[in-house]
This record gives sequence, C-alpha cells and structure tokens, in this order.
Amino acid sequence: LHHSRRFADVIATNVAELAGPDTEILLADRNGDEAFCEDLRAQFTDVPNLRVICDATDATWVGNIAGLLGAARGAIIKILPHDDGTTIAATDAMCAALDTAPDAVLAYGRVRAFALAGAPLPNRDELNSAESAEATGWALNDALPLLWTGRFNGAFKGVIRRATAQLPACRFTATTSTALSERAWLFSLALQGRFQFVPMDVLYKRYYPDSTHHGWTVTAETHEEATQLMINAINHTLHDPALRSYAIQDMRENCAAKHRSMQGCCEKFRYTPATDPAQNRLRGAPIAWGTRV
Repeated sequence: LHHSRRFADVIATNVAELAGPDTEILLADRNGDEAFCEDLRAQFTDVPNLRVICDATDATWVGNIAGLLGAARGAIIKILPHDDGTTIAATDAMCAALDTAPDAVLAYGRVRAFALAGAPLPNRDELNSAESAEATGWALNDALPLLWTGRFNGAFKGVIRRATAQLPACRFTATTSTALSERAWLFSLALQGRFQFVPMDVLYKRYYPDSTHHGWTVTAETHEEATQLMINAINHTLHDPALRSYAIQDMRENCAAKHRSMQGCCEKFRYTPATDPAQNRLRGAPIAWGTRV
C-alpha cells in the first residue's frame, strides 16, 4: 500500500478474490496512514489470516516489499501492488505449476495493461510470448541476460517460493531511484532456479501519470547500481570460481557497453555474452532449485 485510499475498491476486490483458510494476506502501509489502516482492519475483520501492517517508516516500494517478503509465512508468496488486479484462477494455476516443477523457484504468465479508467493498453501488455509452458531445463545463460533484454517482464508479480525469496542472496534491495530494482532481484532468483511460464493472463496492471514507475529515470548510475546488486547475488550464490568469475565479467562488460551506448559513442546497445574461451561450457552450467552451483 502507498497512499492507497483511492484504490480501496481494488484492494477489497483482490482480498475477496484471494482470501481463504490456507492463504495469508498481508497489507502493509509504510506512510503512517493510521486512519486508512484502521478502516481496512474493520472492513476485513472476518477475513482469516489477514494482517494490516502500518508504520511511518516511509519505506520505498522496494523496502515495503522486502519487509513483506521477510514477514510472509506461506510456502508460496505473491506480490500484488495496491493498484493491480489478479484472479484466484490465475494464482492457483501458477501455484500448481510451481508444485509440479521442483527445479523452479517462480511461476509467471501474461500481464495485461489498462488505463486507470479501465481502457485496455495493448501496447503495454507484457505477454512473454516467446516463452513456453513446456520448456524444461535452466542454465546460467537464462539468468545472465535478464536485466539487459527485458525477458520475463512482470514475472516478479507471479508466485515465488518463500524459501527462495527469504534467502540472504535474494534480499530485495533498492537502487537509489528504485528503478531496475525488481530486475536485479529477478536475477538473484534466476540464479536459484527456473522460471515456469503459465500461458494465461495472471495480472492486470494499471498505468496512470502518478503511478510509481512513471517518474523513473534510468541513468548510467542506475545501471551501475543494478549491476553491483547482481554481482552481489553472484558472489553469494555461485560457488564454482570459474562460473563466478565469468558471470561477473559478463555483468561488467554489458554494463560498460550500456554506458557507451547511452553516451552516444557507439551503436544501440545489445546484450552480448562475455568473451571467454570456455563460455559455452560456463554459460550452459545447469541451475535447479535445491542444487549447489
């Protein structure tokens, strides 16, 4: 939640859709809106396992989510901003997909975009149309391009294993502006296991002028910060020295290339694997949840 009273109807719809005896719902307002939080507590008093967290820490959206990830107790976590919508059918389908994919850490699907008044915005849909529900196997090569290519757009609002999300290596950490934070976090999850695609609409995202992401400016410094977050995840996760060294080289080379492109001194940036005589072996290193890399 973030100054969320205007989205009270959206919140209520999502709670009604997702509530159940085996579901925990955490609503967190970090802006000290005690009056609204008290209204929510009164409104949802009969909803099982629902807690309203309210403080005046003024945490960013990243800090708010990080706190919720740490507080969650269910086996699977779903992140849902106050202005987005979902369905129990989509959530159940993603949970079922994760249950049948022990090597995966996250399940996701298609995201549909809408204006605040409800008009569809098909040019902003995140359909992940290149992905397949039948795909198996996962390797370092799936994780390394993640920040730079836009693959798995919207996936962080899928469903995630709590055991993965609560690993120290997967701590959700913000860049200074918070831009690219979720991409760097997705990368840390991708180092733990596969992302399972579910071919259905799983999220309805609203776009409007004062939404959180609207004012983001992605600078060279933003890319540097996101790259460092990814290098931190690499150092925490990859135990093989050759894999770790190569992955860090890949991050640094692409960050430098992105900078050159932003300065206009070379052609448009395109992700390029780091050069190394053994790159095919290194990039193909398998990754699966519960195994040491």
